[in-house]
Amino acid sequence: MKIINCIVLIVGITILTTEQIKAQQAGGSFLVSTGVDLIRTDLNKILERAQFGAEVNYFYLHQLSFSGGYEYNINHPNQVTAGLRYYPLEPVFLRARALLGNGADFGLGAGYTYNLSYRMRLEGMTDYYVQRKAIGLRVGLAILIN
Repeated sequence: MKIINCIVLIVGITILTTEQIKAQQAGGSFLVSTGVDLIRTDLNKILERAQFGAEVNYFYLHQLSFSGGYEYNINHPNQVTAGLRYYPLEPVFLRARALLGNGADFGLGAGYTYNLSYRMRLEGMTDYYVQRKAIGLRVGLAILIN
């Protein structure tokens, strides 16, 4: 429970300390993103396991997207993902993902997106994996298609 409170606190501080930046996504847009986990609390040494992911988000509404993707893991089963993102205050988003397959899990997280250009975004996010009781920090690039 302390971890969830910490995530809520981090999101709250981020919302209060950032300016509102409008992204360009609209209902019917797609966001294709890739990312890599930089740090995970369930690892004992550096590069014990690398995790790379790719996903496609479909914006049902300006602030709500549904996603599907794939997670590639070194020394761990690969997984298909399904989830959603909610942008309560841009550029901040909340996300939830189901990781399906061997070692299935459920991730809850928050992130921040920085527009490099109209279509290109840099994303940073943190996820709490419920089954593993681990936190991961991820960075990635995304391309908006509308």
